[in-house]
Amino acid sequence: MKIGFIGLGRMGNPMVVNLLAAGSKMVIHDLVREEASNLELQGAKWVDSVKEVAELCDVVITCLPGQQQVDELVLGANGLFNNLAAGSIYIDMTTTSAAAIRHLGQEAAKRGVRILEAPLEGRIVNAREASLVIHAGGDDELVGEMEATLQPLGEVRNEGALGCGNNSLAAA
Repeated sequence: MKIGFIGLGRMGNPMVVNLLAAGSKMVIHDLVREEASNLELQGAKWVDSVKEVAELCDVVITCLPGQQQVDELVLGANGLFNNLAAGSIYIDMTTTSAAAIRHLGQEAAKRGVRILEAPLEGRIVNAREASLVIHAGGDDELVGEMEATLQPLGEVRNEGALGCGNNSLAAA
């Protein structure tokens, strides 16, 4: 399984390091190519567009600053949902709102894309040490399917239906 990762900033970069160390085959993209240089040296494949990530990967993870960036990257004309194959998996690790992730869930369903929210509890040091808490929300079967993929990043907690991951994080 090839995993795409978009958003290689302060949290995303060490997360990809941990996924690579666990043996994941990674395809990466960011607005700033320099953010990826250490990851390429460790075996990640850089691509120049979101479209390429979507076309090459079975699973795509985003870790972005906020909902506006997620919406642009996922729902835009050249975004993930217009380029992911039916049956692909999209995991959003951005902390947003339950309403926002449910809206993405509705859009994903129209395209046959499976979606999981996985907002993070922790700081940069936790990302480096693979000790993040991942508040997974979505279909129970999908959470179970993706648990082993996400475990190299920290503890995966199944919070329930889509939207519950962000709600549980807000309550923490």
